[in-house]
Amino acid sequence: MKTSAVCPQMRLFASRLRQFSTQTGMAQAPIIFVKGGQSARPNSLLGPADKQFPFPGDVSHKSALEEVGSQPEMSILSDTRHSINSLVSANRVDADATYLNELRINALEEAQERAGDWPIELSLQECPRLLKKDLKFLFPDLKLDKVAVSVLNLTQKTENDMASWSKDMEEEREVLTASFVSSAQAICNSLRSCGYWADFVDPSSGRPFLGHYSNYALFETDDVYKYMGFNIEDLGCCKVLKHVAWGSHAFVGTLFTDAPMDSQIVKDILAKVNEED
Repeated sequence: MKTSAVCPQMRLFASRLRQFSTQTGMAQAPIIFVKGGQSARPNSLLGPADKQFPFPGDVSHKSALEEVGSQPEMSILSDTRHSINSLVSANRVDADATYLNELRINALEEAQERAGDWPIELSLQECPRLLKKDLKFLFPDLKLDKVAVSVLNLTQKTENDMASWSKDMEEEREVLTASFVSSAQAICNSLRSCGYWADFVDPSSGRPFLGHYSNYALFETDDVYKYMGFNIEDLGCCKVLKHVAWGSHAFVGTLFTDAPMDSQIVKDILAKVNEED
């Protein structure tokens, strides 16, 4: 069974996903278990049986049950003896990681703003058998042989023909790649927050974006996409993917998850595509 949903704009869909992926779930109330509830009660004249419940009737003050906050880690600056190299290296690593993360986020947001007002399609189906056999090579650290895997294909309609190379086509493809990565991360975050596994293929390399590196690569022009509703045309010099409605004016990104197709989180994601303003 295959399910599809269409959204009029990629920017609109990305905005909905960002709001959806940042929603916080309800926190479960804490439960306190008392050990040895069925054992004989000791003589209270000899003192409390449990120091956590010192008052009559096995009552405790709430402060005794409060979790003690973790102690802040000692900074390298608090050490009385240190070298210049240790100070520079420690601060540089933190600064570089933060700076690179900010650059990545800014680049993705800029790509979302540059995305055209073209429609997108999110299709969901059970992973085809031919592709399921290759998942052990794409995700070598996971055992997915006996796990039901669903495939989500996010297809963006393009302004340029992806079958004819041009500078405009190349620039548009870079924008669409960044736009897909941003949306795919939001989808995976939503699925993982519900306890499911989820990952997606980096269109620029054909390899898992969140998982470990793999020698196996999956590209949008591979024949397995024929089993997911696309046409693959061999032009001799290269292969071209064609959408059933948009032809070669299409860019496809693929996600994998073990979330059932009828699970609530998957239904909510599809609902975000069909949601009206």
